[in-house]
Amino acid sequence: MRMKQEFQTICPLDCPDACSLLLTVEEGRVTALRGDPGHPFTQGLICTKMRTYTDIIYAPGRILHPMRRVGPKGPGARFERVSWEEALDAAAARMREASARWGAESILPVSYSGTMGVLNRNAGQRFFHRLGASKLLRTLCTAACKAGLDATLGAGLGNDCAGMARSDHILLWGTNPATTNMHILPFIQAAREKGAKVTVIDVYRHRTAKLADAFVPVRPGTDAALALGMMHVLVREGLIDRGYIGRWTLGFEALRKRLEEYPPERAEAVTGVPAAEVERLAREYGRARAPFVRMGIGLSRHANGAMIVRTIACLPALVGAYAKEGGGLFEISTGAFGLDLAAYERPEWSPGGTRTINIVEVGKALTGALGGPPVKVLFVYHCAAAATLPDAGAVRRGLLREDLFTVVHEILHTDTVDYADIVLPAPTFAESPDFFTSYGQYFFGLNEGAIPPRGEAKSNYEVFSLLAERLGFEEPDFREGLWEAAARILDTPRLRRAGITLEALREKRYLQAPLNTANPFAGGFPTPSGRLEFYSERMERMGLDPLPAHVPLAEGPENPAHAGRGMLQLVLPPGHHFLNSTGNGGARSMKGEGEQRLFLHPEDARERGLAEGEPVRVRTARGSIVRPLRVTEDVPRGVAIIPGVRASRHSPDGRGVNELTSQALTDMGEGPCYHTNLAEAAPAGAENGREGGPALTGAAIPATTQAP
Repeated sequence: MRMKQEFQTICPLDCPDACSLLLTVEEGRVTALRGDPGHPFTQGLICTKMRTYTDIIYAPGRILHPMRRVGPKGPGARFERVSWEEALDAAAARMREASARWGAESILPVSYSGTMGVLNRNAGQRFFHRLGASKLLRTLCTAACKAGLDATLGAGLGNDCAGMARSDHILLWGTNPATTNMHILPFIQAAREKGAKVTVIDVYRHRTAKLADAFVPVRPGTDAALALGMMHVLVREGLIDRGYIGRWTLGFEALRKRLEEYPPERAEAVTGVPAAEVERLAREYGRARAPFVRMGIGLSRHANGAMIVRTIACLPALVGAYAKEGGGLFEISTGAFGLDLAAYERPEWSPGGTRTINIVEVGKALTGALGGPPVKVLFVYHCAAAATLPDAGAVRRGLLREDLFTVVHEILHTDTVDYADIVLPAPTFAESPDFFTSYGQYFFGLNEGAIPPRGEAKSNYEVFSLLAERLGFEEPDFREGLWEAAARILDTPRLRRAGITLEALREKRYLQAPLNTANPFAGGFPTPSGRLEFYSERMERMGLDPLPAHVPLAEGPENPAHAGRGMLQLVLPPGHHFLNSTGNGGARSMKGEGEQRLFLHPEDARERGLAEGEPVRVRTARGSIVRPLRVTEDVPRGVAIIPGVRASRHSPDGRGVNELTSQALTDMGEGPCYHTNLAEAAPAGAENGREGGPALTGAAIPATTQAP
């Protein structure tokens, strides 16, 4: 009889939901994976990305041993197996050499969200601080939206999405939860069953929009103008809560004057949403008992993204929705958990004046465009840098440098591995204990692992402890156990008072963050004034507009330099079966996602002589890729959609979508502008293969792909 055990874990993916999972293990192998029905938020549901995750644990291409490159860098690179001792000795030797010749700032760590576990995601910080390496500003996900929320609400907080079940009017703004945030769908459905109306506001008609009661298409990067138009109507028609405004907000009179500049007619001119529709949206929102806005993080991935977030966050305050049961707004919950990460990361060990490189600008750093010491050693861990970082062409050119020594710690053979000198095998979450917070709900979670690491895989935590030993770092932090570190991170007065300790987490498996999650602002806002700030003196001191505003995109159709050029606004939303590039290596995920396509409106396709299924070259100022075309009215005129991040090795022309994106930074928070792209689309034709990988040739591909 086979031995069968079940282990409770937490999903490690870069997703707001942080699901609690139950893994069935038989004879040391994960044989089943299901949701944990006992978790208060995720309630036993899991998405298709996690449902097929065993394809990654047991992928034929899983990296199981340390390797050293033999031969040239780039696609098709060859490797030979080496021991851990050889691999780590080589990495340590190159770090010593780089520090001696060019200074420690010539060493750059690059990491992001391959795991969201607190311990392993941040395991390299203290090592690189102690080394004196360049610091990495990790801004790819929530930096801009947090900046917008900080300026308005004071922190990355919002009303718990579970409260949507008691709302009577829900706006899903710039989010596609059927693909990216599925655990809020039961709360939305519960509200609908009691008569709530659900409206989706987004740049194209996606899966969630097709399920909603109403869909409002808005031009990319213009959401602030729509929110301002709605607020204009609310104030004009008296659909506001003056008592709440007087008690809990700052700067209403200044906002009221600003709103005079945004009548529905101006909102229509900017957003493409008819003035009558702006008025309808505002009236329905203002007359609702408890309206709830769920914003998506994608709103912040425009050059004006933080201002978009800030502006929409003002909307609930006008009607007092933040204080209403079932009402309010949510985007992220990162401000809720109160961990002592500094005790773990040791930022004080980094020498004063050490440079910081934004992860958005890694392409510039690797090609010398930022100035300062040249990057000579690159250490990449839990980040598919070559596929996911903006301006992938620049990143690739940097990775190809013969004088750059690159170490990659990875689970699968990603594009980044092709450029590595040393490759280290990493474990999956099933093999690697950790604890978790969330940015989409308010629970801590614990993962004590389910199976031993496959092959010779070692966690980030182990790798950096071993490297510290080789470099002679004697601080006791590098010798402490994993759970000792966890206990220190959780050891804060606020968490102790709430009974949140490692021991309690081990006993109960998940614990709620210590705050009023239904209304985190019941006792005031964590802003300088203690109120929601329509007018932000902090922004004014930064030289920014202190009031909500629509800021036209420089790389957008409102810029006169681009007027009349027939350019498309290219947006790159998530795929349904992948999370960023995670899932690219899974057979079922690849099959489920199907061919990556360019989605265009029929009129845009006709004007450019483009036909369904044919290869189309999409070009921006950064580069170009070729994708087969899907013609659909789900995409408005003037907009182009390419869903999902594919590694170059899984792209039809050997180029991923981030060939098209820029290293520009958002207005606040220094985040990426993944969705701010002006693009041309033309038949691939004679241009096939002019840039990048092999041409996309052959017969037209059948039109089987649905709007994601």
